[in-house]
Amino acid sequence: MLANVSRQLEADGCVLELSDATCKLTTPDQLIAGDFVRVRLWLDSEGSYIDIRLAEVTKIHNHWITVEVIHVNTYDKMRLKRFVDVRAAMNQKDPAKIDRILIRA
Repeated sequence: MLANVSRQLEADGCVLELSDATCKLTTPDQLIAGDFVRVRLWLDSEGSYIDIRLAEVTKIHNHWITVEVIHVNTYDKMRLKRFVDVRAAMNQKDPAKIDRILIRA
């Protein structure tokens, strides 16, 4: 869930290890910088998530994971940008960049 859009995008979430047969909850220490992940980013008050099909883990510190967004479809990118721009305008600040997300897992 996207929690903060002021300086940078910050989200609360969890790490799931997915396979054909199972889905299990895991911890951020199972990831390393350079891993490629898929992110499902829920926006407050929206019924569907932003599907970030490819992101690279760039940093892990305690329970924080920083990912660089590599691929998100045009429609979801537009939805995310609109969401961030509206929040920035309400707070009279510059919008956060949408190519990096800090996730607390």
